[in-house]
Amino acid sequence: MGRLTVLFADDFDEVSKRFCEYKNLGFDYRTCEKDGSIVLDELRKNPVDVVVMDFVMKGIDALGVLERMRTINPLYAPAVIILSSVDSIALRNEFYSKGAEVYLRKPVKTEVLISKINEIKRNRDINNLKSNSDRYREESEIIITKIIQQLCVPAHLKGYNYLRYAIKLCVDSPTLANTITKELYPDIAVNYSVSSESVERNIRTAIELAWQRGSEDVFSKYFGYNKQIRKNRPTNAEFIARISDEIRIIYDVG
Repeated sequence: MGRLTVLFADDFDEVSKRFCEYKNLGFDYRTCEKDGSIVLDELRKNPVDVVVMDFVMKGIDALGVLERMRTINPLYAPAVIILSSVDSIALRNEFYSKGAEVYLRKPVKTEVLISKINEIKRNRDINNLKSNSDRYREESEIIITKIIQQLCVPAHLKGYNYLRYAIKLCVDSPTLANTITKELYPDIAVNYSVSSESVERNIRTAIELAWQRGSEDVFSKYFGYNKQIRKNRPTNAEFIARISDEIRIIYDVG
C-alpha cells in the first residue's frame, strides 16, 4: 500500500498548523468543512483511506456519517478516527460498533494523531499481504453480514440467518443458485432443522422488508436498478445469486 490519504473534517488552517513542524507525516491529507453532509459528499467524489472527524458536526453528526458511509461503497469504507470532548465508555463503544477504529478524547496531541494514522497504515499493509480469496475465507461471515446489513435486511428475522447461510453456500458452490428449490432450500432447512417451505417463506419476507426499507443507492449498486425503475423486489433467487456473484468477483473466490 502507498501513502495514505486522510480527510480531516476541519478548518484547513487549523490542520496545517498541526503538521507544519513535521517534515514527513507518512500520509497526504485534505480538509473539508466540519459538516457531516459535506464529509459524505467528499467521500463520494474522492475516496480516502482515513477520515478524522469530530463527534459534533453541523448537519449530520459523526454517528450519522458512519451509518451512511456504508451506502457509498458497501464493501469498502475508510478507517475512521473520532475526536470527542465526551469521555464515555458507552459512546465510545457505540462508535466502535458503527465501524470507527479509533476514538480519541480532545484535546489530542499532534504526535498521538499522527501515530494513530500511521498505525492504521501498518495494519492495512499487513492485511494487504493477504490475497482477496484468503481474506474472504478468513472473514466470510463478517463480509456477508456487512452486505446484508447494508441492504437493511432486519437482523431479528429468521430469514436474515437463512440468507447469510444461503449466500455463503452459493459463494462456495455457485451452481446451487440455479437449483434453489431442489437443493439450496433443503440444505438450509437441514442446517436449521426447519422445513424448506419455511426457509423460502422467511427469506422472501426478509427481502421484502429490505426492499421497503433499504437505501435505493445500495440496491442500485448491487442490482443495477432501484425502486423507481423496478417496482417489485428481487426474487429470492435473484437476491442470493447477485450477492454471491458480487462476492465471488470482488474476492476472487474460485
